[in-house]
Amino acid sequence: MNEIEAYRQFSKILNKLQPYSIELGLDRVKAVLKNLGNPQNNFQSIVVGGTNGKGSVCQFLTDAFIDAGLNVGTYTSPHLIQINERFKMNNKPISYSLLLEYANYLKSKIDRAQLTYFEFLTVLAFLVFSRLGVDIAILEVGMGGEFDAVNTTNPILSILTHISLDHKEYLGNTHKEITKTKMKIIRALGVIGKNSKIVTNTIKTNTKARLFFVDDNYLKKAKEINAKMQGLALKENLATAMLAIDVLNNEYGFNLDYDSFKKSFWQGRFEVIHSGKKIFILDGAHNINAALKLVSSLKNYREEKLLIFSALKHKDWKNVLKILIPHFNKIILTSLSQHKLSENPINIKTYIKNKKVSIANNTNEAIERFLKEKENIAVITGSLYLIGEAKASPINIDFLP
Repeated sequence: MNEIEAYRQFSKILNKLQPYSIELGLDRVKAVLKNLGNPQNNFQSIVVGGTNGKGSVCQFLTDAFIDAGLNVGTYTSPHLIQINERFKMNNKPISYSLLLEYANYLKSKIDRAQLTYFEFLTVLAFLVFSRLGVDIAILEVGMGGEFDAVNTTNPILSILTHISLDHKEYLGNTHKEITKTKMKIIRALGVIGKNSKIVTNTIKTNTKARLFFVDDNYLKKAKEINAKMQGLALKENLATAMLAIDVLNNEYGFNLDYDSFKKSFWQGRFEVIHSGKKIFILDGAHNINAALKLVSSLKNYREEKLLIFSALKHKDWKNVLKILIPHFNKIILTSLSQHKLSENPINIKTYIKNKKVSIANNTNEAIERFLKEKENIAVITGSLYLIGEAKASPINIDFLP
């Protein structure tokens, strides 16, 4: 079977699941894993949770372990273009043929409605990584921590990046409530990224695990590394990964090196694309903290800028826009063609005042409009799903005007 047909059949299996379904609790997942022989216990794992920066930290650690000669499985979400981006072996997406083989096997072992979409994909990752014999798996928490399917593992290290208010309908309305949920991924050892005092104090007082916190020294060292990835948020994530490496080397004798970070790349996080005379800056900022860091990172770009924006209905897009709007000359709004929870751009336009705002039918049209404008810089942000649609557009073609 070729990869195209494998992709089609794999998609059919997933389409029968509910991609937006969230059912809190781990009993279903644990029961399935037990029936499968607990494949998540066949390799060492590192779990990365938090609100912002999880994906880039996963990438930093993946590159360090690969350079140290280990076989590394990486599981992240969401994907930007192809769903097999979520499952990687030594930085290469797993083939659809292998994913289909194990998806069929998993489907035969469970009741039709036993797992949600994300739970199914997580268990699938465990099965595939076990089959491939990875030495270590870097696993990104999807949402929260306590009831996330990834939290069925027993990680050698748990990492929490910056924690902010997101998914309040599931995780709580305050930083303290959300932190208590997210910190449940911590077992024996925890590395904590730069956070507010309320977050760090909540973690300190609610766990007996050994904890390591990013301090100013690590932030300074991160700024000194000439990493491929740029932006204020990424430097903070780099500091978190540096501390994680020191802990892993000291506690487990890994031979990991900071130099691996210099080549690391994570799509859609202050990703700068030069296309002809135009510059696209892609950033998946979808909450207040991420928007603030995006604005700080844009200070080096002094030219007039245009904003291409879209968001999901349940995200805090109004407060995100309050932060972004003063920094842009024009705004083009669009909807997300591949997501049913996309906010109607008409509603967003109604909210925005005193700005030159237009609405495009889709992401490609928004980009085409920008190419005709006088501004040379377009910042595409508001949702990782928007970043995925932009990445699938022609913006990487170097002969654009």
